[in-house]
Amino acid sequence: MLKRLKNRPRIFGVFSLNYVRRQERLLAEVFSSAAAVAEFQSGGELPAGYGRGFDERVVEFPWILAKAPAGRVLDAGSTLNHAHVLDAVLPGMDGLTIVTLAPEPRSFPERGPSYVYADLRDLPLRDSIFDTAISISTLEHVGMDNSLYATGAEERAEDPDRELGRAMEEIRRVTVAGGRLLVTVPYGRPEDLGWLRQFDAKGLDRLVELSGGTVAEETIFLYADDCWRHSDREEAAEASYHMIDREKPAAAPDGAIAARAVACLDLRLP
Repeated sequence: MLKRLKNRPRIFGVFSLNYVRRQERLLAEVFSSAAAVAEFQSGGELPAGYGRGFDERVVEFPWILAKAPAGRVLDAGSTLNHAHVLDAVLPGMDGLTIVTLAPEPRSFPERGPSYVYADLRDLPLRDSIFDTAISISTLEHVGMDNSLYATGAEERAEDPDRELGRAMEEIRRVTVAGGRLLVTVPYGRPEDLGWLRQFDAKGLDRLVELSGGTVAEETIFLYADDCWRHSDREEAAEASYHMIDREKPAAAPDGAIAARAVACLDLRLP
């Protein structure tokens, strides 16, 4: 158990500097303990009240670390692009390439990663150059309205599922045969929120099909009773996504910030 972790108050500005610093401290406690990280494997018991009032990154990042991504690694979506996260995951890698649509306000080339600015559906990269590809809470945006993330981004596609297939084909192309694909997406009720879509069980199965891989392990995390914990497809099937009002950002009454459930897939490519 993560005995050192204290319940965090869930009343503070959503995505404010205070929020970010609190989340960083929580994750630092998890990252610093191999035993704590191991509890994010499927079936591990998270501490009572874990992650109260925080978004899904507090379960996604430890899950990735628990999976020990190694070799040459692709971050498809740039979700790892935070100093405290990079410091945790880079020691186990031979190299990290971060792909995102456009330059972000902060980057950390001095820590070792390379940055490529491109669409996941058209990667300017050679075939079979990565041992592991990671995509954290990114694939749900493919083919959707991405104007929030990059000026001049394409409008929503007529068929987001087809565009998702294109992205998965490209990620598979640049990953070696027998490589790993570590993916997380929001899970629960099938929802189309314009800038993202939430996957249900059928959508997850379709995602796996598009990847061309097989599921080595599936982990579902659910935000319920004001905290994050392990769950499964059936229990989390009705989870809804909390849409933040960008004019007056605030948590939901239960403390949810964004997704109330996430599916984490450890896929093995043929």
